[in-house]
Formats: sequence, C-alpha cells, structure tokens
Amino acid sequence: MAIKLLDKNTISKIAAGEVIENPASVVKELVENAIDAKASNIVIELKEGGTRLIKVVDDGMGFAKEDIKLAFLQHATSKLSSIVDLDTIKSFGFRGEALSSIASVSKVVLVTKSREENKTYGYRYCIDFGNETDVEEIASNIGTSIEVIDLFKNVPVRKKFLKGFPKENALVEDLVMKFAMSNPNIAFTLIVDGRTKFSSTGNNDLKSIIYSIYGREVLDSLIYVDNEFSNVAIKGYIAKPIVVRNTKNDEIYFVNKRYIKSKVINKAIEGAYEEYLMQHKFPLVVLDIDIDSSKVDVNVHPKKMEVRFSSDELIYMCVYNVIHDALKNENLIHEEKLVVDDIVNIDSIQDNESDSSYIALNMPDERIELSKQSHDQNVSVDSLPSLSKLLNYNLKEGLNLSNFNNNISNKVEEKSFIQKSLTEDHRYIGQIFNTYILIEFEDKLYIIDQHAAHEKINFERIMKSYNEGNVVSQKIFPSIILKLTPLQYEALASNIDAFTKIGFEIELFGDNDIKVDAVPYNIFNIGNEKLLLDMIDSFADAGNKEQYSSIVEKIASISCKKAIKANYILSENEVKQLLRDLFKLDNPYNCPHGRPTIISLSKYEFEKKFGRVV
Repeated sequence: MAIKLLDKNTISKIAAGEVIENPASVVKELVENAIDAKASNIVIELKEGGTRLIKVVDDGMGFAKEDIKLAFLQHATSKLSSIVDLDTIKSFGFRGEALSSIASVSKVVLVTKSREENKTYGYRYCIDFGNETDVEEIASNIGTSIEVIDLFKNVPVRKKFLKGFPKENALVEDLVMKFAMSNPNIAFTLIVDGRTKFSSTGNNDLKSIIYSIYGREVLDSLIYVDNEFSNVAIKGYIAKPIVVRNTKNDEIYFVNKRYIKSKVINKAIEGAYEEYLMQHKFPLVVLDIDIDSSKVDVNVHPKKMEVRFSSDELIYMCVYNVIHDALKNENLIHEEKLVVDDIVNIDSIQDNESDSSYIALNMPDERIELSKQSHDQNVSVDSLPSLSKLLNYNLKEGLNLSNFNNNISNKVEEKSFIQKSLTEDHRYIGQIFNTYILIEFEDKLYIIDQHAAHEKINFERIMKSYNEGNVVSQKIFPSIILKLTPLQYEALASNIDAFTKIGFEIELFGDNDIKVDAVPYNIFNIGNEKLLLDMIDSFADAGNKEQYSSIVEKIASISCKKAIKANYILSENEVKQLLRDLFKLDNPYNCPHGRPTIISLSKYEFEKKFGRVV
C-alpha cells in the first residue's frame, strides 16, 4: 500500500479531534483564553446545546490588529517563546491549537478591541470552516467576543456522537461552575437558549459560589482549610462526612487555578476521608492547590486535563494532611432531625421485657463473654448518616511533618459530649433494640451503636499494637504453600518487609511459590490463606503509597469479627465501661468502615414534634 501525504484540510480536522470533542471543549478553550486575557467578566451563551451557537464575551485585554490572524494559525501562541518556557508555564492556553482547531470545524466570528491600543474602534474577523476573510474595523467594547457557529457541520460523524442538547448543556454548565470556583474573582454568566442558568458575582467569595451550586445542606457542613507545607499552599473548603456522594465528581481541585484530574490527589482525598465514609461513598471538597510551576508539568495531555508532579508523594502528603487535620479538629457528632410525622400512640407501647422495643434499665452486672455473643449482625445502620472523625495516625510513615502549618478554623468551643471520663452529666437511660445505647447529656439525647463502638475500640487497640511494633506471630502447622501469579509474587517480594512487620513469616521460592510459616496472632484461624491472598492483591493493585492503607483495611475487618454484636444485652456497668473506652479513643465518631458510632437528637427537636415550640 502506497503512503500518501494528507491534505491540509484533513490534517486540520484530525488535529481538531485531539482538542475539540464537544461544545464543552470549545467553551473550555475560549474561557481559558479569556482568563489569560485578564478578564473580570465572562459571559457564555449557548444555543441548541452549543451546536448552533457558542458565544464567549469577555472584558479582557483584547487583540491588537496584527495578532488577529496569527492567533488562528496552528501552534501560534503568545504564551511561549521556547521550550524552556514550558517549565514555568502559568497560563491556561499555551499550545496554540485551540482557535485553529475550532475554526476548522465551525464558522468563527471574532470581534475584539485592545485595551492597550488608544483607538475608538475594534476589529471583526471571520473564518468559515477554515476559509478566512479580511479584518475589518467595527465599533466594539474593550475585550473580545467570539462566536462559534454550526459546530461540526462539516464533520457529521463527530456531530452524530454528541449526547443531545440537554446533556451537552449540562456539561458546559458543570464546566462553567468549576471555572467560577477556581476563579471567584471573575464574574461568570451562562445563558442557555436565552435563559440565565448560572451566574457568579466575582466578589472573590468561594463559599457563596459553593452555596449557589450545592445549596444550604452543603453550606452548613463546610470546613475551611488553609495550610502550606514545603511550598505547596492549599486552601478551600471540605464538607463534613455527613455530605456523601456516590461518585468522585465532587472531588474538585485546582492546581495553579487549573481544573484537572489526578489519581494522586484523588487518592489523597479519599485516604483522608477513608475512616469517615462507608465503602463506595465519596466526599465533597473544593481545593485550590498552589505549587511552584516548575514542579508540575501541564504539557502531558492535549486537553490539559492531566498533569505530572515532580513528587507524587509530596502532593499526596500535603493534600492528605490538610484534610486529615481539619477533620481531626471538628466535632463530627451529627445532630439528627426528627422527620417522622406520625403521632406516637401511647397505648401501642408494650410494657414487656421480652419485647424488642423494651428499654433495658438496671440490668444485672455481668462481664461480656465474647464466646457467648450472638452472631446476628443484620441490624441495618446504612440509613444513619455517615459520621466520623479520622484516626489520629500518621499514615505516611517516615515523613517529617514538624513544620506543617496547622491553621485550623472552626474549633469546637462548646462543652463536648466526648470526655475522657464519664461524669454525672452523662445520664444513662438504657439500651434499645438490644443494639443502641441511649445517653442524656445536657439538652441532647445521644444514641450509640454498641457494635460500631466496640469495633472501633478493638480497631484502635490493634492499630496501637501494630504501630508500636508489638504484633505477635502465631506458628501454623503444616505450613501453607501457595502458587502465586507473577504480579502477586512481585508485589509480595517488593513488600515483604511490610508483611513481616505485621506478623507474617513468609519464605519466597522460585517459580512464584511461597511458604507461609506464621501469621499475625489476631488473624490466626480467620481464613488466613484467603486473607493473605487478598492482602497481596491489595499491594499489587495499590502501589507503595497505599501499603499502609491496605493493611489498615484488613485489620478493620479483623476487629469487626471480635466486636460485640447487635442484639446483645449489656449491663449498665458494661455500657459505662464501653463508653469509657470509646471516649478515650483519638477518633470515637465512627467505626473503621465509616459507619457512625454516635448520633444525637436535641431537646428542641423533641419539643417541636410535641408542639411545645413552633
């Protein structure tokens, strides 16, 4: 087959496909140019999902006449002069591909007036699917207006793969909201088919922008963060764990004002929230990360959505610790609202000790015998809010955090329910459903999940033993011989010291075979072969930064097996001892899996339900 050179028109369309895949891609490129032009106000208008019209108007620097045609040439840019400049690039657009790509798949009308030129008129320039016209003088305001008309009209295959007007509109709206959050000093307005869909004031108030996007519930849960470590400055807002999401879409962060996606940053965010949230739930954060531009490479993806850091570990540690410390200093007991509208029928309450709703009072003093506990764990707590506070462990061993600037706001000043010892203020009411402990404290009723509480106590005891190097091994006979896959064997061999530290005695053979002579004492007889394979797989999937996290996850499952179960009757003395142990923990607010250990109901909520207050 003969090799042929592609014609210029085909080359332009192929190049456009790397940068422009939908209307949101066009908006992104044009808005980034407006921001680079130091605009204070940016208006975006869409018609028919952006296929008929995309218009972006800004009050930025504008174009000088001699630069207008140059701006639409491939790889023409005002942001770079040599390859050296890539090391310190701070602008959003720098490749010189956007305008050229857009003009090859649409009709573009540019109207601009330079802020620096002392002229009473501006200029108009049109490119009709790559065919340009002359620049003409026209009356205009300072700044730039770009209209993109009939997008993909000459590339019907690309247009066919668009997702419909509502979806394309939503993608643009989501993008504009992110621009507003990363640039709260700029006023953004989005108009869709003649209707204003979003606007921000440009008054530099990020919190008000978050409120306009997410509403009151999220606003009330926000924690402000502002820290700097090793020349990485991080500020913004994180939501308390009561605000949970089913996807990672609301893990929003900007690196040097640029909205990006980064597996390292996602892992750091989720790692900091790991002990707060239930599995497959994700937090809401909006973070502005400022880093020396020479330490980050933004030139790794045509759409500039991915970056490369000179030190992934540094970024991970900084993001993790900012969130970890902020959550650690918050009172995370969630005050529930009474939303049940049914009036309680007093006659329906049975005065019967055998009834499951009976509140156990003054029960005989008896020690907890784990061997006699019920194995019923079917009581659902998934409907309760996800409340927690992260374990006060430094998950990044060996990193010096002594100069970490901890400027935590929102300190808890009220008298705390969580105290190192029980006082007379803690009035024990009883046990309900043989699962939940009721305590009255000041003007609130506190409800403690006994299984989750005991699980967390066990968890932190095991973790303390692990961190202090006091883990005991248990010999097994006969030894376990396992055949691993090449990836499993490599993962184990690379991390053998970590397995040894938690109590495994493992001998590596050739041909991917291993022999296990001992396991951690706390894991003995708990499906050790399967557990070991699960842990090896975790190491293979995770990489070095998540080794500790993988170990924590397995220890959490062990602690669960040894905890008091639901439907187990406790004496008052046992309850008090359980609470003493819980209150001594660094993080008493949630079990290792993210379920809450404690929720509260205020006296005011009860009085509203009984009509005592309005």
